[in-house]
Amino acid sequence: MNGRLPLNALRVFEACARHGSFLQAADELAITPGAVSRHIKGLEAELEVRLFDRFNRAVRLTEAGHQLAVGVQQGLSTLQSAVDAVRSRRDAPLVVTVIHSLAARWLVPRLHDFQRRYPDVQILVSASDTPKDLARDNVDVAIRLGRGPYPGLHVTHLFDTIMTPVCSPGLLEKFGPFTHPNDLSRVTLLHDVLMLSDEPEWTDWLAAAGADKVDPRPGPRFSNTYLAVEAALSDRGVALAHHAMVMDDLANGRLVRPFALTVPSPFSQRILSLPEKADQPNIRRFRSWLLEQAQADGLAPPVDLQSIGAP
Repeated sequence: MNGRLPLNALRVFEACARHGSFLQAADELAITPGAVSRHIKGLEAELEVRLFDRFNRAVRLTEAGHQLAVGVQQGLSTLQSAVDAVRSRRDAPLVVTVIHSLAARWLVPRLHDFQRRYPDVQILVSASDTPKDLARDNVDVAIRLGRGPYPGLHVTHLFDTIMTPVCSPGLLEKFGPFTHPNDLSRVTLLHDVLMLSDEPEWTDWLAAAGADKVDPRPGPRFSNTYLAVEAALSDRGVALAHHAMVMDDLANGRLVRPFALTVPSPFSQRILSLPEKADQPNIRRFRSWLLEQAQADGLAPPVDLQSIGAP
């Protein structure tokens, strides 16, 4: 033997061994009985052993043939299991984890565009304010706010974060006009209590704005930005929110900015994947699409998408 596995001949052999008939094997494999006979003769010649005893209407495995049949059937079963596993992974949804606020206020409103481009890719958005373990929780892509680094993970910068005050047009009409940041003393300040340590809060914005007559402490607390923004939309006060999470509401007039001053956050949104999965086609497509969305929204500068693994 030359070391090359005669896979076609072994497949024909397995069918013959299972049926005990060259003719039935030919019917199953949709080839001629003559082709089956040639495969078996070639395999016997290569192995230098007789695999079947031939009779008029049937064949029977020899001892060597029986030994080979057991191994081939086990091998083909293992190959089939591997193929089924890969096919199952291919058909499985792309699992994306992201904090609730960014999911609801930025990702989900844009997701239809990805589905339009890649209708065969199923997306499962798992919104959670608690970071997921990508390996343990079987997560394909995580969009995470933080400083990094993220050792052991494939990391792509998505966009930087800036904080901006927002309120409803109705609240501005009722309590405005606001000509100086100190005028915010007339309204309720809304707080996001799950902001990361060192992320700008009302204290930081007011200090940057020179609003020394506004007490930053009073006002209701909310467990995430989404709820704080919902309260702002309902005329309940002024929220200090991530710009990406309110840009759609600002664009359609549901929210307004009482002051143009923004404060930068030391944290950025990043796209994370396990290194061994980062080059999978659907993960590359989703990563590239996220960057396109961030660029289209003016949240990130244009980049060479090929450099980050775009399909």
